[in-house]
Amino acid sequence: MAFVEPCCAEHQIPQLIRNSKGHALFQTNGDVTIEKLMQAACCMASGGFGEYWIVVREADIVLMRTLAHWIDRGWIRRLCLLTETDQRTLVATELGTERMKLTDYGWREGLAASQLFCCIGDRETIVVQGEMLLQAATTARVTAYSASVGPNSRMLATDGPAASLIDNLRALLRASKRRKRKSAAPLGSDAGNAQPNGSDLGVASQSDASQGSDPSDTSESSSAPSAESSAAPLGSDPDRASLSDAQSASDPESQSVSDPQSQSASEAQPHGSDPSESPEG
Repeated sequence: MAFVEPCCAEHQIPQLIRNSKGHALFQTNGDVTIEKLMQAACCMASGGFGEYWIVVREADIVLMRTLAHWIDRGWIRRLCLLTETDQRTLVATELGTERMKLTDYGWREGLAASQLFCCIGDRETIVVQGEMLLQAATTARVTAYSASVGPNSRMLATDGPAASLIDNLRALLRASKRRKRKSAAPLGSDAGNAQPNGSDLGVASQSDASQGSDPSDTSESSSAPSAESSAAPLGSDPDRASLSDAQSASDPESQSVSDPQSQSASEAQPHGSDPSESPEG
């Protein structure tokens, strides 16, 4: 398994993926953060312009401001973010009302084993699975990753692994919206059947930002205009996902991606290129 250092990640990760025909396994000493991984890998999916799915244990100000910058530059056209705990206040504060229109946010316990980021571009899709670190580990420890990239026709096919992965995550968001509608129903309705608890996945979008992003707000939160239609990746059918799919989202091993076509060495790099064309550091 290849070893990647922080100083070389931007060049080494794309090279590893190309040399392994679209699917690479590599490891770090726990010193490569999610920002470095995204900068290194996302340029391989249509230059880094597209829809982003990110699953992390928790978000921090650095990550949220990085995502806000990428949205402002047009690299992130749609953002779907999932964390383990309710961080609506942080997300809404750092992204603001306008960026929240392009964002779906949810939370659920038990997502630590399913950490990943995925960029769905106009032509290619890339998925990187592994521990998404916000800060470099103070003590060296082996951290393993799996990266796969390929054309949308393969990655997002009906039975494609990337499409199945995204459908599972989308099912979590839809299930949460249904639970929140039941919990917000008037007394005497079927709200009692919802049985909400602290581990239920929550969803935040534009309405949370406009209401002050109060984490204690239990009213129904509608997603941004055309959220579900905009969030649907190219070539996938959002109606395929079900609650049973959500149960498999915590097992990243079941989402292994088959070896796609190798990528050409002429793909755009996130650094050293025109900042208006691809993500920069």
